[in-house]
Amino acid sequence: MVSKEISKRKINIKEMLDEAIKSHPNIAHRFKNAKALGSIKGFGLPLGSRKVNCSGDNFLLLGDAASLIDPFTGEGIGNAIRSGRIAAEHLITAFEKNRFDGVFNKAYDKEIYNRMWTELRIGSILQKTLNHPRLANFIVNKANKNESFQTLLISMLNDIDIKKELRKPSFYYKLLFN
Repeated sequence: MVSKEISKRKINIKEMLDEAIKSHPNIAHRFKNAKALGSIKGFGLPLGSRKVNCSGDNFLLLGDAASLIDPFTGEGIGNAIRSGRIAAEHLITAFEKNRFDGVFNKAYDKEIYNRMWTELRIGSILQKTLNHPRLANFIVNKANKNESFQTLLISMLNDIDIKKELRKPSFYYKLLFN
């Protein structure tokens, strides 16, 4: 759930979690005799729905610290690993040139977004579809009735090339009329 929606609806996430643990039919029985060891802690995830500065003088940010969490799935480990690889490549050059200043490190930011922005942007667009319940329900119902479409949606979560289909009007035409 996006922070803006939590604030707008005045939702207490900690209370929701506690209520789910106590009453959700799929999990309540598992925690029936459990005792909390402490209070619930949590922090909002920095989603990759906008570009941020990932570097500066003598530093590079990676993964969650660089706001590289997929806005649709909430997954961040894969992007943390990818950004770590990009950082390693950048640092090899930085050491070769003995340059660690913010101006030089901007090349890291550029490479992060060259390699990852399309996927993050698509995740952001998908996340925003959830703000339109009729559209989200239509997509889910379509997937329930069409195994090929269901497979496509699942594949989109893992494959950027398939996710790119979402930018094509022909995808929506096929969705609506097949």
